[in-house]
Amino acid sequence: MQKRWEVGSEFDWLNDYVMLSGTHTLLPEDYELFSTGSACLLSLEPLLNQNQGHRLRLHIPSFLCMHFVAQLKTVFDCFWYRDLPTQEYPDFNSLNTLPGDLVLAVNLFGVREGRIWQDWLIEHDNIILIEDHSHDPFSSWAQQSTAHYAMASLRKTLPIPDGAIIWSPRKMKLPKASSSMPSAADKRLTAMLLKRAYLSGANISKDRYRQLEIESGIELDDQNNSVVSSFTSNILSCLNISEFRRQRETNVRQFLNWSLTETHPLWMPLFTSWQEGSVPFNSIIVCQSTDIRDSLRKYLIGQNIFPAIHWEQSTKETSSNDPLAIDLANRILTIPTDQRYSFDDVSRVTKKIKTFFNQFNSQKSLTPSLSPKLGRGEEDDSNPPSPTLGEGVRG
Repeated sequence: MQKRWEVGSEFDWLNDYVMLSGTHTLLPEDYELFSTGSACLLSLEPLLNQNQGHRLRLHIPSFLCMHFVAQLKTVFDCFWYRDLPTQEYPDFNSLNTLPGDLVLAVNLFGVREGRIWQDWLIEHDNIILIEDHSHDPFSSWAQQSTAHYAMASLRKTLPIPDGAIIWSPRKMKLPKASSSMPSAADKRLTAMLLKRAYLSGANISKDRYRQLEIESGIELDDQNNSVVSSFTSNILSCLNISEFRRQRETNVRQFLNWSLTETHPLWMPLFTSWQEGSVPFNSIIVCQSTDIRDSLRKYLIGQNIFPAIHWEQSTKETSSNDPLAIDLANRILTIPTDQRYSFDDVSRVTKKIKTFFNQFNSQKSLTPSLSPKLGRGEEDDSNPPSPTLGEGVRG
């Protein structure tokens, strides 16, 4: 059979992902597994809101998955604070907490440093800090966390059909998942196996496994307190996580090395370095405009490369109302370069990107280059403050 080549989209399954010796050392000493990251956070509400007649206040960053936010708003009163991956630190001036509030700190794209939050927490011991490590669940920050709770959606970076982890660096009581077994995970695992057969050249319909992926994703979103599947709970300690991280970091460095060898007037990498002990989620770029981003994405999809947008803020109802976050969301693109791919795969992706911009430039006159401030989203006096940061968003 002739193998099919594509990059991105959901994980498939290979037996090569499993190693003989386990990876228990990368997992926390005490933790609970849920079906999804949303389920982890939602399960904290009844645990932390006992004997109270009001909704808990949760502060969330202005650059975040809006679908995730919509789920949080069903049980929490949510308040925005400005935190952008283009800036080194959150804007703590926009984080206006009251005693007893919850704050969600996110390791955006796996390249953030945890020290700033550790220092902030020392001066704000009357709140509960929750960290989201979904983009790098096994970073130094995650391993050395001092937060009250930390969690990660493991299926974002690992080849598993479902799974999220929550632990307490401060040894606080952990929520427990319900006893129901999520059938959506079985459907997602079937899709992973069918995708592997499809990529191997089998006579499998791509539409069939894509439909299973979509259906299982919707069903997983509906399971707010479900236990993780038996497949994930049993296979997790057998996955070669250290090798996954090594390959992922190698691929991102390869992409960056290529991107930095010449000037790219119409796009630039979101980041070019990270802390030791961290591994970036993927290769992230920022285009000069929404039109360029969308045209590039459409072209790459036509080349069997499937970039994602992390994350869209397309309407007022699905937006933080932070103008800087919205602008970045309109221009950002995730180029898949995770552990599934080889040196040749990444090289092929970079060549496709170069071909697109060569064709783009031949069709249109070259526009002015990105200025450092525009490209990196850094603030100056011309950047307007967001009028809604710190204001409540009622679910």
